[in-house]
Amino acid sequence: MNKLKISRLMMIVTILLVAGFQGYWITRLYNDEWHNLQRESDFIFRDVVYKLQLQRFRNDTSIFNKSLPDNLFVLDLIDSVKTQMTDTVLRREDSNHKAIRVSINTTHIHGEEGPLPPFERVEFDHNDSFTIPMPPPGGAPRLIKYFSNNKSITDSLSVAKIDSAYRAELKKNNITVGFTVTKLSGTEKEMTKQMDPQELKTSVTFVGLTKAYAYQAEIANPFAYIIGRIAMPIVVAILLVAFTIISFVFLYRNLLAQKRLSEIKNEFISNITHELKTPIATVNVAIEALRNFNAIQNPERTKEYLDISATELQRLSLLVDKVLRFSVFENKEVELKKEWFDLKELTQSVINSMGLQFDKQHAEVSLETTGENFVIEADKLHITSVVYNLLDNALKYSKENPSIKVELITHNQYIDLKVTDKGIGIPTEYKRRVFDKFFRVPSHDHHNAKGYGLGLSYVNHIVQRHQGFVEVESEQGKGSTFIVKLPYKEEAIIHFDKGRRITKSNKL
Repeated sequence: MNKLKISRLMMIVTILLVAGFQGYWITRLYNDEWHNLQRESDFIFRDVVYKLQLQRFRNDTSIFNKSLPDNLFVLDLIDSVKTQMTDTVLRREDSNHKAIRVSINTTHIHGEEGPLPPFERVEFDHNDSFTIPMPPPGGAPRLIKYFSNNKSITDSLSVAKIDSAYRAELKKNNITVGFTVTKLSGTEKEMTKQMDPQELKTSVTFVGLTKAYAYQAEIANPFAYIIGRIAMPIVVAILLVAFTIISFVFLYRNLLAQKRLSEIKNEFISNITHELKTPIATVNVAIEALRNFNAIQNPERTKEYLDISATELQRLSLLVDKVLRFSVFENKEVELKKEWFDLKELTQSVINSMGLQFDKQHAEVSLETTGENFVIEADKLHITSVVYNLLDNALKYSKENPSIKVELITHNQYIDLKVTDKGIGIPTEYKRRVFDKFFRVPSHDHHNAKGYGLGLSYVNHIVQRHQGFVEVESEQGKGSTFIVKLPYKEEAIIHFDKGRRITKSNKL
């Protein structure tokens, strides 16, 4: 496993760990808010129900001290009875029963029919201190009936009233949730059975004095409320995970770019080494022939070897110059030394200088011109390199017995320089990338085509510096045509075909 794969695996694991931790953190927050909502809603519901029941008993009987604060109404009842009456309180505790028995001194309590019978008593069962004690068999104690003016005390509460009061209390506590209040029936065991963990309900609340009643509230859709409560932590968690992913993607792309640049560098070194060795080797062979085979005695052969050496040295010079100058182009520091010269003559000169290369590959090269004036103001050295690169590129990517056509066509403000070959062509998806630095079209079946991805990038840069541009027309397997549109001279605006124009700022 290479370093890039290891780095990618570590990034994925890190992202998963960060996302997992954020998910765990959000889940914890959600569960905490769920339990908080359950506790708060339960407390508020019990408090609301007890207050309503206490208010009902206050209005229904004179037993209560009206100045008593709101409290659990059973305890208020006991306290009120003990305070307002002369009572004898007997506590009986044994293994089977625990109770508070309040006996009333009938000498102090009189009704319409006279004193109450002696030893009238009310018994409150404390088996459950928060639920309402069940009345003795046979109905409510006569004492309660007496103090309610011989009317039975109404123990039950209206569901609508509980709903309204509960909603108001929830709103007061900034709890905005829907809910349903239900009046329960059945045995205590049935009513207090364990709730479904997915449901959020309050505990069952019992009220009543003469009879027990039970109420419960169920919170509807607590998810929306809880998500609203933890919205900010969720947003922070999402942003953190997104930032981590984006950072790792950016880092991984940089690693891929560095890997690609490393591969390009190695390929570039390999290819340029080959390109440098070829002219050097050719010159060495020519000099060796002059020394050892008496070629110097033959003027024609001597001239031929010298011409070969001169051509290869020129090729070597252009190659070295291209590599050295390209680093300068990157910083836009190149200075063009413009002069007037004939582009037609320069093109023919470059074709002639490459004669040996063309002959070696049995290439046919033709130059055709349309128009009369081919004189331009430009940097002659760089334009020479442009023409050489286009011809060298056409030759390099042509099939056997290449056929290369060069055309010069004059227009009002510019000249078209076209170089057409019948080579391997360029796939459509790579047409826009062939002018990128170091880019080479993948050609798995053309490994002998040496190059280093600088030629067309160099051509494009030089032409743009001369206020022109380069186009490519190509069809895979049928060849390519590179079209250089080069102005006669620099002007404020150069008008090209198809409505295009370029100003001195080199913008289309």
